[in-house]
Amino acid sequence: MNTRGLPIFARTFLVLLAALAVAYGIGIALLALREPPPAVRLSEVVALLSTRMPSGNPLLAVSESDEAPQPEHGFISPPPLRTLLARWLDVPEDRVRFFVAGANMLPPFRRIVVMPGTPMARMDGADPGRLGEYVVPPPLSPPPPPDAARTEPARQRQAVRVGEPQRVGGPPFAHDRDWRADSHLPFAFVAALRQPDGRWRRVERMDHGVGIGRTFALMFAMGLIALLPLAWWFSSALATPIRRFAASADRMGQDAHAPAVPLEGPAEIQRAAASFNAMQERINRLVRERTQMVAAIAHDLRTPLARLSFRLDGLPADAREKATADIAEMSQMIEAALEFIREQHRERVRERLDLRLLVESVVDEEADVGHAVALAPGAPAPLRGDPLALRRMVGNLVDNAIKYGRSARVSLHDDADGYCLRIDDDGPGVDMTRSEQLFMPFVRGESSRNRETGGIGLGLATARGVVLAHGGDIRLDNRDEGGLRVTVTLPHEVG
Repeated sequence: MNTRGLPIFARTFLVLLAALAVAYGIGIALLALREPPPAVRLSEVVALLSTRMPSGNPLLAVSESDEAPQPEHGFISPPPLRTLLARWLDVPEDRVRFFVAGANMLPPFRRIVVMPGTPMARMDGADPGRLGEYVVPPPLSPPPPPDAARTEPARQRQAVRVGEPQRVGGPPFAHDRDWRADSHLPFAFVAALRQPDGRWRRVERMDHGVGIGRTFALMFAMGLIALLPLAWWFSSALATPIRRFAASADRMGQDAHAPAVPLEGPAEIQRAAASFNAMQERINRLVRERTQMVAAIAHDLRTPLARLSFRLDGLPADAREKATADIAEMSQMIEAALEFIREQHRERVRERLDLRLLVESVVDEEADVGHAVALAPGAPAPLRGDPLALRRMVGNLVDNAIKYGRSARVSLHDDADGYCLRIDDDGPGVDMTRSEQLFMPFVRGESSRNRETGGIGLGLATARGVVLAHGGDIRLDNRDEGGLRVTVTLPHEVG
């Protein structure tokens, strides 16, 4: 899997899960390689039934009762093994009970061999269609009397009488495999022998748990469930400050007056946030210095322009009119520049408003003076923003559409990205290779120097500043049927 594009949260979460899997893999390997528990062999069951010694195998439980054991739910009594056990114990078959857990625990095997060289015979009561041929042992002599002081030698002597147990590879019930006295009993069973006093001595192995494979799977699943919330919390605690840092940086990139990045999270994130805040402060200071310089120059130009206007009285009438018009144009440009600078540094006042009502008021004002402006009907658009700045933004865009396209068709609708404001005109459009440049201050879409047709070049720059300050976006597109479309997107909740 390619993790290059994954966020830090996903990477950290996957690393924690991988570490968990490796840790459990090591634990399972150690558990699988541990010394296996002692096996249960038929010879051991025979020894426990024929003596009074306690069980030395933790898998076996020995008890005595007055009542003969009855098969529990899911247990069956296979006649071949019952007969075989009775012959090993050298007792009548009615004194023996042998139950195993489920028929599936006895897969079909061909023969049962107890001692090498024993002649083959068919067991009474065997089902040839299911169990086939069996080899039964000759009767064994009765076991020696119990000796409490020498239980271990007694157990060893009894084991020798039925065949010394030997470890046999593979399951003892495989097809075509001999069934011997030293074969394992890997399933739950109940074996019982009626004693001479009428009581029943019972040896049982009850498998109440699950298999080793299921145990491993259950351990892994339980560990995963237990550690999953911790891994989620750890990954979230690491990734959340980074997401907030990115969101704050994005807001500051759109609005120079946005709050500084909060210093929270790990030490590395706090240092990065502090460095970013310092960089943003230096940039803002540089912009303020440049802006103040431009504002000072524009302000100081008013004085010489005023002196020039007084000195025009001595010029001929035609020259005086042209010079007066030029001075008036320069004054308007200076005033527009100062207004633009003041707007960029004006404190933003955010309040709840209806964007549709604001757009309707701008459209109605333009329509009242005879301009071809129309607004498509739609639902209210509640928004928290700066009403003065938003009104100036909509007014600039509508004025541009009227000035260059002779009409303006306005629509406002709600979509997944926020409120979408569109203004279409029937003008010549713009050169799309210069679409980004048109948003720069004092850049005009028309190359002429006539303010009546070319303007000053601050309308789109002002509109874009307002849109970015509200966390939105603005773009220009030429329509296929002709004209320009300005699309403004504003989020539903402005920070």
